[in-house]
Formats: sequence, C-alpha cells, structure tokens
Amino acid sequence: MKMKDVKLLWGRSGNRCAFPGCKIELTTDGSETTLGEMAHIVADSPDGPRGESDLTPEARDNYSNLILLCPTHHTLIDKNPEEWTVEKLKLMKLEHEHWVTHKLEQDKIYINPIDNSDFLKSREEEWKKFAGNKVWIIVSLTPLSISDDRINPLNPELLTLINSLRLPDFYAQHSPLFSLNSYNTRPNEYGVVNEDLRYIEDGVGFKIQIDRNGHCKFMLCLENFVQKNTQSLWKNNSLPDHHNRVLRYDDLAEIFINQIRNLIDIWSYFLPFNDSLLTAMITNTSSTNLLYTGRQLWNGHAFGSPVYSPNLNYKKVINKNEKALDLIESFVQRFVNYYGLTIDSIFNEDKTLALPRRLSC
Repeated sequence: MKMKDVKLLWGRSGNRCAFPGCKIELTTDGSETTLGEMAHIVADSPDGPRGESDLTPEARDNYSNLILLCPTHHTLIDKNPEEWTVEKLKLMKLEHEHWVTHKLEQDKIYINPIDNSDFLKSREEEWKKFAGNKVWIIVSLTPLSISDDRINPLNPELLTLINSLRLPDFYAQHSPLFSLNSYNTRPNEYGVVNEDLRYIEDGVGFKIQIDRNGHCKFMLCLENFVQKNTQSLWKNNSLPDHHNRVLRYDDLAEIFINQIRNLIDIWSYFLPFNDSLLTAMITNTSSTNLLYTGRQLWNGHAFGSPVYSPNLNYKKVINKNEKALDLIESFVQRFVNYYGLTIDSIFNEDKTLALPRRLSC
C-alpha cells in the first residue's frame, strides 16, 4: 500500500471503525499499537474474500478498495463474504466517511471506551451475588470492546454446539446433573442461556450464558462436593484445621479443562473477535484449602495452604491462535499457586492428571 492511500484511509475514517454501530477509536492512549486494520473490499488476491474481480494487484491496494475496521469486524466481513458484498462494503465506507465529516463539523466525535473493565466489573459483582454463600467456579470470555449485537445468539449452529456441551465427568457421575438438557436452552434478556438450578440448595447447578455482545460464561456450582469432601475428612480426623473447607485438586483441574475448552470451541466457531479476555473466578474461598496427593501428608492426606480471600480471580488477554491446553495450564497453575503449591504441567506423559507439589518437594 502506498503511504498516500494509508493516510487518506485513516484521515477520512476519523480513526474509527467503519462498521455500523461500532465506531470505536482505533488508536488508544498509552499504547504504541493500533486496533485498526485496513481491510480490502475486493481481496488482495483472487482466492480471498470477494476476490473475483478485474482489479489489478496495484488497484486492490488503492484507497478506493480499502475500508478501516476493528479486528472484530474485519474478521466478520471476511468470514461472511456472501453477506458483506463489495457493493455493501463500499456503501458502508461512504456512509461512515459522511458520518465522520458531519461529526467533525459539529465537533461531536467522542472517544468510545475500548476497554471492557466497567462491563466485566459489573458482571463479576453479579456473579458474587448469584453465588450467594456457595462455592462456584466461573470462567468467562469477554471481547476487548463492548458493543451490542456482535453475534446472533440464536444461530442454529451455535445452539447445536451449546446443546452438545458436556459437564466434567466427575460432576456427571456424582451429582443428579449428568448432562445438559437442550430443553433448558432458551433466549433471555442478554442472549441465550442453558441453566439447571433445580438442586442449587444442595450445592449443585450450572449456568451457560452467551450474550449478544459476544461475552460468554460457564458457571458450575461446586458447593456440594466441597461439603462432602470436608465432612468426610473431618469424620476421619484428617483435616489439619477443622475451620477449613476442602476443594479437591482433581475437581478444580477437571472443571477448568472442561470450561475453558467449551468456551474456546464457542469462540473459535462463532465469536468474530481475534482477541479476548479470559477470566476465571472461584467464589466464597475464604478458609478453603486444596487437597491433593503428594509427599507431605497429614494423616494420609496432602494439603496446600489455606486461603482467606473471599474470592479468587485471574484474568488474561488471549488470542485465537493460542492453544487451549496452554491456556488451561496457565490458569490451573495460577490457582494452584494461590493455595501455596506449584505445578509444571497439568498432564503426565500418559495423559493422566499431574499433581501439584510444594516448593520443598
């Protein structure tokens, strides 16, 4: 691309995504990188999206064949070239540049917040309120910029994927909720949800929610298992501190493996943004400890160190190109660290779960 074409595109686009309803700022304060992507209306090669054209290779890189978009909407138009045709994109660009001119004349171009911190903070407060006094493990994916109607949550293929999701094996085997029921999948005020809270008073339940803005979460109640673990160890006089409640490491690891893989599948096939914020939270963790099998035993059982924070939380910005296993390992490692333990890899060579250890082991 010639510098003249690049300058024309950025200048006439007003540093904003041209996609209708988006308009986010594409260069942010405090960052040396940009979100803006110079998308081709007719692809730069014949085999690309909307690539069949008589345009020469040089003409394909001209200002007239470029449109400035955020990563999310660049991906969206190129994945759906039948919907986002050459004519439709040219009209989108024209209308956007008219919008920029009009706003500049009125001195009314405002900076739309790109970060999702306010949105996620409100969601985390909702999770804590929803959890009550029970232990829940919650994993969510959140786009880096929040705007409505990023996706159609009632897409039939997306609904099919939601209905095919599985609960962790141990959860299905030892609780009355052995699988997701497609009958429970329904639209709600945010998007689409599948939840089963029939046994929540007994500490068993789950909720899967996908919002129209692309935010999605997988929530699983572990209270029943925490109570059973704690009671069993207490009866056998195997708790180093009777004030502690006990999470099993195997349960924790299996839930993270299940939740993160499920959300990555949804993201890979249906969410149109390349970068996202992966968040994990365990609620009501005050005075909990982590039971694992290791060298240092207390009456035949090995424990980490108790935590006293009311909730444990970890966030990480991730890219679609990252491997799910690497993401799972980074989250399991972080929560294992919270309980005074360490782990190098979550799987042994034979694919069984590896065990955490103390630094002295």
